[in-house]
Amino acid sequence: MGTADLKLGTVILPRSESPKAISRLTEFEWYHKIDSASDLVTPEIDDLLLKAQQTYQSIDDVIKGMGIPLTVGIMEILFKGTVIKKKDYEINEIEEMVEELSKEAPSIIDEPAKLLEDAANTRLSIEEYKSLKDTLEVIRKMKMDLSGFGLMKYFFTNLFVINSADFDEISRSLEGITIYKYDLESKEKSAILVISDTADSEKVLKVLRSFNSNTFKIPEGFPQIPSEAYELAESKIKELTAKQASIKKQLAGLTKKVRRDILSLHEKALVAKDVLETLRKPGGTKHFAVIQGFIPKRMEAKFTESTKQWMSVVEDISDPKLREEIPTLFDNKKFVKTFEVITKSQGIPKAGEPDPTPMIALMWPIFYGLMFADMGHGLLLMALGLLFKFKGQGELSRWGMLIAISGASAAIAGVGAGEAFGYHLDHMGPFEGLLEGGGALHSVSWIVGILSVAELTFEQVINILKVSLFIGIVHLVWAMTLRVIRLMKEGHKLVVFTEAIPNITLYGGIVVVMMCAIGSQYDVMNMYSKVHTEAVPWVTMFLGDWAEVWIITRIAVVIVIASMVIMMVGGVMHAKKHPEDGADPASVIMEVLLGKTVESLAHTISYARLGIMLLVHAALLLTVNNAFSSLGGAASGGAMAMIIGGNLGIMMIEGLIVYIQSLRLHLYEFFTKWYVGGSQPFRQIRPELIYNQFIWKRK
Repeated sequence: MGTADLKLGTVILPRSESPKAISRLTEFEWYHKIDSASDLVTPEIDDLLLKAQQTYQSIDDVIKGMGIPLTVGIMEILFKGTVIKKKDYEINEIEEMVEELSKEAPSIIDEPAKLLEDAANTRLSIEEYKSLKDTLEVIRKMKMDLSGFGLMKYFFTNLFVINSADFDEISRSLEGITIYKYDLESKEKSAILVISDTADSEKVLKVLRSFNSNTFKIPEGFPQIPSEAYELAESKIKELTAKQASIKKQLAGLTKKVRRDILSLHEKALVAKDVLETLRKPGGTKHFAVIQGFIPKRMEAKFTESTKQWMSVVEDISDPKLREEIPTLFDNKKFVKTFEVITKSQGIPKAGEPDPTPMIALMWPIFYGLMFADMGHGLLLMALGLLFKFKGQGELSRWGMLIAISGASAAIAGVGAGEAFGYHLDHMGPFEGLLEGGGALHSVSWIVGILSVAELTFEQVINILKVSLFIGIVHLVWAMTLRVIRLMKEGHKLVVFTEAIPNITLYGGIVVVMMCAIGSQYDVMNMYSKVHTEAVPWVTMFLGDWAEVWIITRIAVVIVIASMVIMMVGGVMHAKKHPEDGADPASVIMEVLLGKTVESLAHTISYARLGIMLLVHAALLLTVNNAFSSLGGAASGGAMAMIIGGNLGIMMIEGLIVYIQSLRLHLYEFFTKWYVGGSQPFRQIRPELIYNQFIWKRK
């Protein structure tokens, strides 16, 4: 459990055989390559890499052009139930794989690539015709032929479109030159036909350019009469738009047909490209390559077997430089593995640091279950999670499992709270008979409603909050203990005995004082007097009947004061030893007096949210169910819409809020006390396969 022990795996071989070594390491898979400082390239690998990159790029372009998502999204799974099964792919050498891919790719991507090119050309043509149509829109009334216009032997004749407001100024600037003005459909624009001597052509063009007007031309190949050119542009746009729609339809049909094949091809090309890029520059000499990487200790025999045709060495990691680079490979059982996504969000544990995942696997279901305790909602959430688990890919599948476990724990806690869809379990049809005396489940009927939220009485609320705070205390003490272990490992003995351990005893003392206050019916000022012979919640249960409020209060207060004194002395000693930390004795004393004591209270009270979220959940469902009965129950359509919509809304909003609160209790209350993280994750030589199942053939 936790993280795997790693060793150093080295392969030494003739450089020309590097591609074969890449194949064997890809087959071995659990190899975290160490980057070498070598600049020596291996031509055999570079040629292969170039080919793999070209194949990958051509497939990637088609996938992007067709708009095919690389993984199946949540919505598609939910509403279409799409599942893309893995394809078996027989492989022996990376060289053969790259060769096969470059031969196989055209048969799958040529047709869509041609259609995409057609679509791009059609789009460009439509844009060209549209801009021509917009220009001709202004001038299409004119029936004149523009084909003979331009610079002739003696005359310069041309047509310009101008802003009507500029006409007077233009005619003044071009005095003595013949200008004919034509009104157009648009009142703001006018057309002018300018006829001048060839000598004046430069002047005409210069003047009109200053008014942002250039010679009006219809492109070659079009009728030179504006109205005819306009009609042709309009019919071309119509024709091309129909062609575009037909291409779109063909592409959509083709996407359905080739989606699995093209995604499988894309993944294989990505694996080939990535693996070759990773191993492109092995260390060593001109003729010999040295490939080094980390491997899991338990896979030593498999690594030796995979690389037996060359010289391969597996050794412990002793080099201090390499020890700093050691990545972290999680090694957890299947159930615990699900919670690695939460650990990763906080950083990967460093070498020698405990992996928090098993602790999260224990506490997360308790937190989530307690806050979302409802058997009906829990089972629905579990079903949704299982759908993502079995139909989702990669990371989505892992999150699906987390949702399913959260749902299952909410359903179990729902039995403890005696709730299903906000109704009391013992009143629900089939359960009523089973739970009563003589029923099949009568022996376990005490579990149902053990933490009841049925009537929301003051007694029930206090019980729920007591359980919440108890869980919080366990969680916080656990985190503080892990801090002690971490500091001991790092050799900070002074900090352990003067700060970390007293912090636990201080916290314990304050918690016990809080419990005594509850036991003495909140008579805080007189808790220590012998009058208070009541039991202390949780404490008496563990210590026995002698633990009465007045004794426990006195013991706890002594422990609190002693812990504070030790922490103050330790803090002052540390401040004197390390003045660079900038902590003076006065601030150390204030920090212990105010900071640590208030912190202990605040962190514990933070766990009250477990009970509060449960009460909010129950209250919301109670409101929806009361509205359902007052609207007329199952007979009324409005009431049915109300109860179904209300339950779905509560499930979505509460489910998300509870997830955020569970995460918060881990990230802010638990991790911050002891966790450092910040290590590199173990990078397998090839990425996780979603669409392919590699079957390695052995010659």
